[in-house]
Amino acid sequence: MTLRNLTSVSEEEKCNVLNRFLMAHEDQLFPQEVVALYLNCSPWTLAKMRTEDEALPFSKIGSRVAYKKRDVLSYLQSKTVTNTAQYQKT
Repeated sequence: MTLRNLTSVSEEEKCNVLNRFLMAHEDQLFPQEVVALYLNCSPWTLAKMRTEDEALPFSKIGSRVAYKKRDVLSYLQSKTVTNTAQYQKT
């Protein structure tokens, strides 16, 4: 998957990609397209987050960006709230 064709991927392929992510070891690295699919955001949102202080930890391998599954799950857990009073946009 690339940034350009993420929206043209079939629902079946999206499910396959998400299943591979969920079944992977916690130290497995994934490209931003897979992480964006899991977090239900765009790769461009992840790119913007990389410029901010609260960015999801990532690895830079040449010109490619990769995210460790463990970091993605931890980041998502840290964003979990039970009511809107707990939500603080930084």
